[in-house]
Amino acid sequence: MKENLPKNFRELVDFLEARGDLVRVRREVDPVFEVSAVAKKLDPGPAILFEDIKGYDMPMVIGTDGDRRRIADSLGVSTLELAEHYADAVATPIPPVIVDDGPVKEVIRTEDIDVMGEMPVLTHYERDGGPYLTTGVVVAEDPERGIRNLSYHRLQVTGPDELRGLIVPRHLREMVQTAESEDRPVPVAIVLGLDSAERLAAATWGSAIPLGFDELSIAGALKGQPEEIVRCETVPVHVPAHAEIVIEAEILPHVRKQEGPFAEFTGNYGPIGDREVFKVKAITRRADPIAQGMIAFTSEHHNLLGLPYEPVVLRTLRGVLPHTQAVHITAGGCGKFHCIVRLEKRHEGDGKDAIIAALHAVRDIKQVVVVDDDVDLFNPMEVEWAIATRFRADQDLVLITGAKGNELDPSTEGTAITSKMGLDATKPLGEAGRFEKVRIPGMEDIDVSEYIA
Repeated sequence: MKENLPKNFRELVDFLEARGDLVRVRREVDPVFEVSAVAKKLDPGPAILFEDIKGYDMPMVIGTDGDRRRIADSLGVSTLELAEHYADAVATPIPPVIVDDGPVKEVIRTEDIDVMGEMPVLTHYERDGGPYLTTGVVVAEDPERGIRNLSYHRLQVTGPDELRGLIVPRHLREMVQTAESEDRPVPVAIVLGLDSAERLAAATWGSAIPLGFDELSIAGALKGQPEEIVRCETVPVHVPAHAEIVIEAEILPHVRKQEGPFAEFTGNYGPIGDREVFKVKAITRRADPIAQGMIAFTSEHHNLLGLPYEPVVLRTLRGVLPHTQAVHITAGGCGKFHCIVRLEKRHEGDGKDAIIAALHAVRDIKQVVVVDDDVDLFNPMEVEWAIATRFRADQDLVLITGAKGNELDPSTEGTAITSKMGLDATKPLGEAGRFEKVRIPGMEDIDVSEYIA
């Protein structure tokens, strides 16, 4: 168990504020556009606590995971160690433990349900179809099959007790299809007010996390202690006992209604379509909850998309190149499309092998830059410097055409077919002198505050 580190969302808010990583907005702000405008204006920056949202007596926090350093610090590791820590948590999960009660059950509402009357729900961008829940983690369980799944889905609030959500073809879609073949609903809980470990665990995906792998056990491993979970009131689903708000619902079988448009992670609008319908059955919460929000197409959104890719790519690369040091899925690449790899180069060709392995690891990646171990892969200027001084397009470029990409990439024109490239920006072996990076002795130890009046 990691001491003095936040163990839930509320402790995370206090942790960030004590470090100067959270600011408060005390003036009244409108949940329609104004909250998102302020948060977007401050991005990337500190987390924000909005104390006075028009029409509500419930504050909202946005941006706790908007900075990679904040996430790493809250988990007790360095930014360079974060992907490795994540990979270790997947490899050695700590299962959750069921408790009888928890703070999220302090208030229970099963009648007169009104989602927007209960909590602030934001309208984010100009052409969004309406107010959306963007950071609620959907927990679905199939007790007969022993399955619990956590995932994110944009959820448009379309009525007092109705939500409509885009469910992409992954684990929850599989559970919905199974339930529909048996003419039954899927019981779910939408959880708000989660810490970084819980949110990252919910964002995992792929072959390393098959359906049935309990993501709550990843959250436990990230924090070094088991998650405490409690059973919902109206659905057979278990949720983190120390969450802020839980919306209990059922995904109705064979029912689809219009949802969208919505601003996606690419900075473009996702289309209108017929989507699954969530019928709300209950809302439980703390007595004094703090709402949790997230603005699409911000650093927080891209961190929650990109960080879960990094352990997948890192493990794949180390299977080919054990001396791979770190992987970074960049925010500028929308948290999905661009990958930086840092390795200790030992053989000519290592850079191109790294490119091929990274593109194989994650379908969505369409650009890979490989750098040496003297380059800070989290610093865009250093990565660009490596490309400028060590990359030759006629010899160090890998280009693949007609490859499968991401359906939401607007450049694919809806076909999901794209081109991919890799840039080997590593220096040739045996030429360290010509490519030596300049340094000033003792600079790392200087505290500039001692020199400035």
